Amino acid sequence: MSVIETRGLRKEFTVRVKAGWLRRRTRIVAAVDGIDLTVERGEMVGYIGPNGAGKSTTLKMLTGVLYPSAGHVRVCGLEPVGQRTRLARRIGVVFGQRSQLWWDLPLRESFTLLRHVYAVPAGDHTARLAHCRQLLELDTFLDVPVRQLSLGQRMRGELTAALLHGPEVLFLDEPTIGLDVVSKQAVRAFLRPSAPPATPPSC
Repeated sequence: MSVIETRGLRKEFTVRVKAGWLRRRTRIVAAVDGIDLTVERGEMVGYIGPNGAGKSTTLKMLTGVLYPSAGHVRVCGLEPVGQRTRLARRIGVVFGQRSQLWWDLPLRESFTLLRHVYAVPAGDHTARLAHCRQLLELDTFLDVPVRQLSLGQRMRGELTAALLHGPEVLFLDEPTIGLDVVSKQAVRAFLRPSAPPATPPSC
């Protein structure tokens, strides 16, 4: 079964624009217009486009944050908005501009809280965290409050947080935004460890 399937997916927004000195009028803007997409289990798919092309809007519809204006969408066999709670337990999400970590707690304690939120068995949690600790090199800042982490460290924490409950699908919205070259390479290598390491640009 496909883990993601959309047909004619569309999202419209009503915006108000100036129509003179004192008058405004409304118009409909299609942020996403007729997306047909099928993603099979195990596939890694990149969704690219310029700023304002509707990438984040599409992801928000796939994760149940936004309701589509038209079309058909299923993720893990579920309707994202109507079955959002069930879907949340089966997907992981990293939005580059939003955090799922507790700002004032050490990173380790955020992971512990998420284990309870998702009711993850202790053994599974420990095994997954150990895997992420090794590949993302988390040990040096596990006990540092999230607010004191660098952006690169926080994004590695966000990736770990999105994976600890064993999601079937992982959605990433600009997970390397603002990161330096070294941090970007670490994140990309983690997401696709079979790929050969990129050669850093020469000065």
